[in-house]
Amino acid sequence: MGTEGCWFKFMKFVLVFFNFLVLAAGAIAIGLGAWALASEYGAKEMKAITGSELYEGGCIVLIVGGSIICILALCGCLGAFFERRVLLGIYFVIMLLILILFVVGAVLGFFFRDQIEATLEKQMRETITQRFNVSYDKDDTNKLATDVWNKIQTELKCCGVSGNVSSPNAWFIYQSSKFFSQQPDSDRIYVPESCCNPNFKNATGLAQCQKNNYNLDTSQPIQTTLDKVTKLNPALYNNGCLSVIEDEIKKHILAIAGIAVAIIIVVLITVIFSVGMCVMIGKRKS
Repeated sequence: MGTEGCWFKFMKFVLVFFNFLVLAAGAIAIGLGAWALASEYGAKEMKAITGSELYEGGCIVLIVGGSIICILALCGCLGAFFERRVLLGIYFVIMLLILILFVVGAVLGFFFRDQIEATLEKQMRETITQRFNVSYDKDDTNKLATDVWNKIQTELKCCGVSGNVSSPNAWFIYQSSKFFSQQPDSDRIYVPESCCNPNFKNATGLAQCQKNNYNLDTSQPIQTTLDKVTKLNPALYNNGCLSVIEDEIKKHILAIAGIAVAIIIVVLITVIFSVGMCVMIGKRKS
């Protein structure tokens, strides 16, 4: 067997192997999309707090994209194994388009991340100020938004949307909400109980978390002004939920970036080797 034959068999083996990896990635994408739709923070719940169907759309794209990738990977495997130029040609063109779309999407997501975050933050602020605990027993949309916010704040140990103890969009945002304004002045609470540390959920702790002027130290929440607030309140979750989520993403940013780069490399290798096999199959048959 000549050098060209050995090289051809090597490309065939590599292309089949990497397409198994692509097939597995596609199957994982389908599973992740389905899980995200059905999970406790699924499309319906995320729409309730963001006011947007972007999350649901992203999950559907993940499922459809994963299905297409699985079919393409199967075509690539069959084309390489049975040495079919037509299948490899179709595979090359579509995989090249997917690679371009993936890179363009990643670049656009990077450069427009601030706008995306600002839009998401605005929508989350609106659901708290306009929907939280408003007509809870009469409006199903508001009820769902309230329940989801309570669940997120309890599980992520956060309060409000974004920022830290001195931010107007963390615990302080509730003072700009209908939840706050619809309460009687005589017995007003400043944040929902889901914003309170469970270690302080006795009568005194809840008052320290929810009641204005309970703390003699005016640099500590809960207060009606942010001008002097600089200290944390141990009974209150002081940071906004979007900020907590961002901090978690930053902790895993290297892993996320590594996975993205690995996907690009695998797809690029399959594209290059599919072209090489097409050329060599043409030479062998001519």
